[in-house]
Amino acid sequence: MKEKQAFTDKAKLKIVLVGDSTVTGEGGGWGDGFRMRVNPGVEVINLARGGRSSGSFVAEGRWKQALELKPDYVTIQFGHNDQPGHGPGRESDPETSYRENMLRYVNDAIAAGIKPVLVTPLSRRQWGEDGRIRSSLQPYADVVQRIAKEKNVLLVDLHKRSIDVYNSLGRDGTKLISPKKGEDGWDGTHLNLAGGDLFGAIIADEFREIAPELGAQMTYWREKKTNIKVEVPSLPPNEFAANANKQPPSPMPQGSRTITVAADGSGDYRTVQEAVAAAPANNSDRTTIRIKPGTYYGCIVVPRSRPNLSFIGENPDTTILTYALNVYDPIPADVPPRMNGNGVIVLGDGFLAENLSFRNTAGERGQAMALRVQADRCVFRNCKLYGWQDTLLASSKRQYFDNCYIEGRVDFIYGGSTAVFENCIIHSKNGGYVTAASTPEDQKYGFVFLNCKLTGNIPAYLGRPWRPFAYVAYVNCEMGDHIRPEGWNNWGKESNEKTARYMECNNSGPGANTDKRVPWMKKLDPTEAKNFTADAVLGGNDGWKPKEEK
Repeated sequence: MKEKQAFTDKAKLKIVLVGDSTVTGEGGGWGDGFRMRVNPGVEVINLARGGRSSGSFVAEGRWKQALELKPDYVTIQFGHNDQPGHGPGRESDPETSYRENMLRYVNDAIAAGIKPVLVTPLSRRQWGEDGRIRSSLQPYADVVQRIAKEKNVLLVDLHKRSIDVYNSLGRDGTKLISPKKGEDGWDGTHLNLAGGDLFGAIIADEFREIAPELGAQMTYWREKKTNIKVEVPSLPPNEFAANANKQPPSPMPQGSRTITVAADGSGDYRTVQEAVAAAPANNSDRTTIRIKPGTYYGCIVVPRSRPNLSFIGENPDTTILTYALNVYDPIPADVPPRMNGNGVIVLGDGFLAENLSFRNTAGERGQAMALRVQADRCVFRNCKLYGWQDTLLASSKRQYFDNCYIEGRVDFIYGGSTAVFENCIIHSKNGGYVTAASTPEDQKYGFVFLNCKLTGNIPAYLGRPWRPFAYVAYVNCEMGDHIRPEGWNNWGKESNEKTARYMECNNSGPGANTDKRVPWMKKLDPTEAKNFTADAVLGGNDGWKPKEEK
């Protein structure tokens, strides 16, 4: 549920954390990472203790101590030590004693005038044969979710968020957030400092979503006054990733072929990246990778040595390519140098995608791209792109987006490409800016939106110039009333007003009224607008016709 009651005195806000070792600080849990994301005027008291279960924490009097502190909020996370094998004083059955214990926490907090925040347990890093997390804590997470719904209290689904992160990092990548165990082993439950920092930021991000008043006390950056030093760890890129952006030989005909990917093992490969690696290198003929319904995690790289690839799904709502890391998170080995925080990276020319979703679920914690494209003659049809900041990086060269859905908040369509968006829905989440173009000065076109629909419910700008000669045109588009009357933002630099190339023509809807637009926006006349077609904008020197690509 969403928090509705505002605080009367934010300066005295107090948050108490209770739980087991995965909530503690100083390596082990996310407590310190969370504290570093809270404004200095907020008091965070971490009462979590290692080895405690939902029952033993109460039996030892620690819950009574938490209540006596009279915080505004108390976060409650248990489950690891409630599992079988932890002895009669700790283990509990999910549907009986564990449920009773968790209900007691909620009822006691409410009775004391404290707002409880239930947190599902951080997943253990338990891997299945398919290379994905198979969490033994799911029954405990399910109980917590049901209690939150029954009691109408705040919920942070850390269990799901952690599974998404682990699957995005991969088995080897999770070593970057895991403490060492013995000489050669790795702890699959607890977090090192980097892991605590990552999940502390995720908890803060969740608070922004579920409790806006509490979220207002969160900061996006680590509190600099802390003496906790956290470095962003990374693994050396594997050979495939390290060479992804290297110039390959000229493509040669090698015959077209089809490869099938299925997460359940019924295809040629389980992962999309395996299929990309199996495609013939430098092939001038098309290789089609058919992706069966499912959710596919991790960074996917289409290197320059794999041109003319097609990713074909069955439905964008059921065939999902997802990632959960941003540019500040640990960097696994499957990420090319200086390209972290990207879900799908397209470097090979002639790429085509249909009936897919590209998602980055990292949230509000920083730049987190669902899709990065810096390849020529790329087509995306009936695809959905989801993110928050920088959802789509159309970095360079030419791309065509047809009948796509793209959503985000901060500069969520950005880069220096020549790109046409036709018959697309562009959805602004919570205001912000639709575009942040970095169009080169000598480039004729930048981002052109044709017959698109712009939706949202909080005031948003059509764009702001990431570089001085940003080029963006909206032609024959329907604009909702969320578009600000002034339309455009200069990114705090008046000099951009003299160079930015921003245009509008023949748009409709309440947000299309140009009477109060900034004076440095150009109104195109209808005759000029007729020249804006996909073929005209993207044709280039080779006469490329994107609508004919198959």
